[in-house]
Amino acid sequence: MGISPHSLIRRLSFLLAALLLTALSSAEEEIENQVSSLLRRMTLEEKAGQMTQLTLGAVSSSEASSENPEAHEFDTDKLRHALINKHVGSILNVHNVAFSIKQWNELLSEIQTVATKETRLKIPILYGIDSVHGANYVREGTLFPHNLGLAATRNRLLVERCHAVTALETRSAGIPWNFGPSLDIGRQPLWSRYVETFGEDVYITRVMAEAAIRGLQGSSLSSPKSVAATAKHFLAYSLPASGHDRTQTLLPEHDLREYFLPPFTTAIEQGVQAIMVNSGEVNGIPVHASHEMLSKLLREELKFDGVIVSDWEDVKKLHNLHRVAPDLKEAVRIAVHAGIDMCMAPYDFHFSNNLIKLVEEGILPESRLDESVRRILRMKFSLGLFDNPVLPASTAGEIGSEEAHETSLQAARESLVLLKNEGVLPLERKGQILLTGPGCRSLAALHGSWSYTWQGTDEAAYPEGLETILQSFNNGHGRENVLWARGAQWDGSTDFDYAMNKARNADVVVCVLAEKPSTETPGNIPDLSMPDNQLRLVRRLATGKPLILIVLGNRPRLITEIAGHCHAIIYAGHPGPHGGKALYELLTGQFNPSGRLPFTYPRHPNSLLTYDHKHSDSVGPDKETPGFNPLYEFGHGLSYTSFTFSDLKLNSSTLTKEDDIILSVKVTNTGSRRGKETVEVFTRDLFASITPSVKRLRAFRQVELEAGEAKNVTLKIPVKELAYHGLENAPVIEPGEFDVMVGKLTERIRVK
Repeated sequence: MGISPHSLIRRLSFLLAALLLTALSSAEEEIENQVSSLLRRMTLEEKAGQMTQLTLGAVSSSEASSENPEAHEFDTDKLRHALINKHVGSILNVHNVAFSIKQWNELLSEIQTVATKETRLKIPILYGIDSVHGANYVREGTLFPHNLGLAATRNRLLVERCHAVTALETRSAGIPWNFGPSLDIGRQPLWSRYVETFGEDVYITRVMAEAAIRGLQGSSLSSPKSVAATAKHFLAYSLPASGHDRTQTLLPEHDLREYFLPPFTTAIEQGVQAIMVNSGEVNGIPVHASHEMLSKLLREELKFDGVIVSDWEDVKKLHNLHRVAPDLKEAVRIAVHAGIDMCMAPYDFHFSNNLIKLVEEGILPESRLDESVRRILRMKFSLGLFDNPVLPASTAGEIGSEEAHETSLQAARESLVLLKNEGVLPLERKGQILLTGPGCRSLAALHGSWSYTWQGTDEAAYPEGLETILQSFNNGHGRENVLWARGAQWDGSTDFDYAMNKARNADVVVCVLAEKPSTETPGNIPDLSMPDNQLRLVRRLATGKPLILIVLGNRPRLITEIAGHCHAIIYAGHPGPHGGKALYELLTGQFNPSGRLPFTYPRHPNSLLTYDHKHSDSVGPDKETPGFNPLYEFGHGLSYTSFTFSDLKLNSSTLTKEDDIILSVKVTNTGSRRGKETVEVFTRDLFASITPSVKRLRAFRQVELEAGEAKNVTLKIPVKELAYHGLENAPVIEPGEFDVMVGKLTERIRVK
């Protein structure tokens, strides 16, 4: 009896998979042998040096600036001292401003020449950079919307493509290690790094984490198109009790495991190479000092065996800020005992000097250093740095390609969320438009932080050819049809009268509010209120003419008191270099918006509940005042067409813990134009030992439909995904009933 073609294909597939696994295991074994051989030859001083990371400025004699970006020069003595005498294993960062691709290649060639030609063991330097939303420290690089905007797209394949471009352009500059993606869950919208998160939902963050890491690391770390990814910041960095960056988080272990841990678990399963540590404290313990969190949880429980890297100067801060160590020597001991592999020092040798003393005095065993150095060397070998410490200059030709910019434009379009539309959009491509507000002529407002400089506010550092919103409207609508007035500025000043005079001659008013870009401590603010001068501008412009509000910023600044004055509202976040073009296209109907909020847009300063709040949070002081009453709910986003859901069906109403929930729902485009809808599936545990959330997102899928078209969409959710961390802080699925919800449709299942 012959073998069917189907069976033959299956057998060949199994054979190829087996061969691939054999090749991978063989390559991994070879790397381990190389690491072991090198480690046996290393001195204590060389091991301590490998665990030390300096910033570029620590080995430089002059620094670049936006006025003179080519000005950076090495201090040759400092560089050679760091690499040859102190055996430093890693360097990071720019020196103030983004470098050109030519600068990067020259700079890294000089570093690697010293490391691989003049040091005893010829170990290449592991260079790291914050490519937060594209290769943002490469002047010719392609930037994208920040993660919050990418989460609004709900498009995991697009997110993977954006990160693949980031990897290619970062590696083409010669940099093999990226400090991203940020997998902090955005549960505190006041936090200055909120825009770097994928929003408030655990499931979306897990999905986007997987996509981002796939895009960054590719199929082979040694590829000239791949970089090592870093999941950051472990753990619970994004829920500061004060709302301010690098401050303490207070939360029960249940919440830590239920909400903040899962994205890192996903990242580890995806093979992420490094994890960066939370700069703050959790329940009074600095995470850089937490053996419980870094060694027991991350190493032993989650089985992570990549590199654990500190954040900026955070080992030193155990002494001078957190005050858990009486001196720097003890700070180093605490951090290394906790589980730190590499210290972002970043200016001096306090870490390696004290580490050597601790070993020599018998306080730390040298075997502990061997563990960390093994991980660092393994990553260097995996990246192919021993064979190609700097890529050939020819690879730089792929940076800033037309295809990369098309991907950025698509991401910008899909990231825009239409929050309100009282029939004024889309606009006709004629008539007079007034643009006003601080975001109209600002590249910084479109890009946000981590754009050519750390805070992103130095527009002299931006490359030529980028368009502001005003320039994009001039190009699309005709300069003669676009009026402009400042109206309000970031310094608090106003020019209302001029704006009002211009508004009299306009058919439509587009007001672009924007918070000044910022991140980390410089971005700390006392509350989420939009600056008063910007709110007053909108109120003055509310004269009855169509008033369209665009909101730029890195978190949901409050617009409650002006939302009622506006006929349309768009949340744009920081959409990147093509944000102006995408906004003009949206307003004039050249594409149909599909963005969905990845967070709950608050109505009041202290009403910061997330969508997956508890039932008790829904109780208000009276029947007319609900406890949970956001301005716009998580997942909200309008389209220029309309969709309905019907015929929700489940594979069974009774399931076991080993089963899958397989559901289908009919989606119909009931409007007049083609559009994309996101089908989001929520579940609700009716009763549980720990109070259940009102609902939790479990799956989503996008479907694009022509006007009048209908499709059945099928999704699968493993019943085990309904587990929550129970009384013993371990995942548990209790038998009982669950509601499965799509839109306004609900079906009930029983889990045995």
